[in-house]
Amino acid sequence: MLKDLAKILRNDFLKNIFTLITGNTVAQIIGLLAIPILSRMYTPEEFGEVALFIGIVNVIAIAANARYDMAIVPPKRSSQAFHLFTGSIGITIVVTVFLFIVVAVFKGIITSAFNAESFSRIIWLLPLLVFLLATHKSMHYWFNRDKKYRTIAQNRVILSSAQTGVKLGRFAFTNGYWGLVIGTIVGEFVAWAVYAVKIIRNDIWRFRFLSRKSMRKALKEYANFPKFLMPMAVINTFSVNILVFSLSAIASSTIVGFYERAWRVINMPFSLLSTSFGNVFYEQMTKTANPKRLYSISYFANLAIATVVLTPIMLWGEPIFGFVLGKEWVAAGTIARLIAPLTISNYATACVSNVFSAFRKNQLLLVWQVAYLVIVVSWIFLARSFDIYLLIR
Repeated sequence: MLKDLAKILRNDFLKNIFTLITGNTVAQIIGLLAIPILSRMYTPEEFGEVALFIGIVNVIAIAANARYDMAIVPPKRSSQAFHLFTGSIGITIVVTVFLFIVVAVFKGIITSAFNAESFSRIIWLLPLLVFLLATHKSMHYWFNRDKKYRTIAQNRVILSSAQTGVKLGRFAFTNGYWGLVIGTIVGEFVAWAVYAVKIIRNDIWRFRFLSRKSMRKALKEYANFPKFLMPMAVINTFSVNILVFSLSAIASSTIVGFYERAWRVINMPFSLLSTSFGNVFYEQMTKTANPKRLYSISYFANLAIATVVLTPIMLWGEPIFGFVLGKEWVAAGTIARLIAPLTISNYATACVSNVFSAFRKNQLLLVWQVAYLVIVVSWIFLARSFDIYLLIR
């Protein structure tokens, strides 16, 4: 038995997952402990106003590097991977400049579509946050390729600590939404800077061997990623945020705030697990001799975990949210009960979705994401039919 235990502990797959989970656990604990405090410092309306901004940023940022960040892991040669890495950064810079122009020209049209007054004030920060998120993701996969899981785990802790620390300084901001937005940006920048410094120290020599010809060749070879993985990622992120967009257009920021907190609370434990598991799963899937077995075990294990974790929310959502977040947030418990089944199915799939990228079968993942979007849109129409919006007002 001791020999079997020692063998398990020496298993690279489990060891790497444990390393990431350890770091991510610390990061998530920081965020979880802050939720009851932040929910009493900021109003549902303030959370709702910022949720719209963050939702739009996430949809754009996921495509800002054309998803070439995901192409950094598969190549056998590090030189090709680095060309993909720098190519993804270059694409992000072009997109960021374009966003600044769009915001400057169409600011009024964009902000008039939503019922959030503060959105017009913070929209100028959109290109900056998109740049930080997209380039941070590219650097993340560069470290993932090199199996620098300890570096990734530490970066998660830094990100969570910086964001939470600034948000807890509510008294320093005249309006609550500034505290939430600035906290998000500062945390992303600090984590981004830590990654950037490490790359400059360890990989700056690689820039001498960059060539436009090799970069174009690498980008062309992995053109499957922007063709299929990018629209899939946009659809997936849009599916996650479509309720925020819909509620922002037809309801008050307070309702959006209730939804944002509900989604945040029930998804936070899974972001810990899915990020850690998904990173290692992706790297292992490119090397395993039995990918079908690894996929099956991983999918059903994660499905079972999600079901067990969210069963209490589906049964007692309102009292749990009222106790943890405060009486003002009971309505968020109602929303949490309604979206829990979607969270379970999405989590189980998200953990193993990288299998399609590993084997360049991204078109299959695109089909799944379209189906998931249809399910979410159907949920919105169902909610309207049964006056769920009225129920949680």
